[in-house]
Amino acid sequence: MNTNQLHKFHLNKFIKEYCQLQGVEKRVLFSKRRDRELVEIRMILAFFLRNRIKLGWSEIGRIMNRGHASIIHYDKKLEIYLSVYPHLQRMFKSTIELFKSYQHLIDNETDIYSQLLLDNDILKEKIEQNERLIKQLINLEEND
Repeated sequence: MNTNQLHKFHLNKFIKEYCQLQGVEKRVLFSKRRDRELVEIRMILAFFLRNRIKLGWSEIGRIMNRGHASIIHYDKKLEIYLSVYPHLQRMFKSTIELFKSYQHLIDNETDIYSQLLLDNDILKEKIEQNERLIKQLINLEEND
């Protein structure tokens, strides 16, 4: 299992346990239904995917079967809703506890992913340098 597959495995497991914690089936949570309770559960999940797992807006949208604009909206509104609705505060706190059990796994995978991105950038630069060198050598041969 590569790092990306491992990350998806832990992410899917976290989402599955999150759904169990909130008492909702994953297929229902990601359905087109717009019941207030489902929207609130989605908002909290989107927050954790964005702010704790560091996924992009579009990626979260794909996971949750929503457009990226909906995810941005959830992120902007959650703080306001948390200050007003005690039941959301309780849901958020229980999600924090769940996330803590996954955080070390996800952090480790994120560190590996970040290192791979850095290594990739270094390799891209080396390729570009080699391409420039090859062009210079070709030009030298043509001039001889």
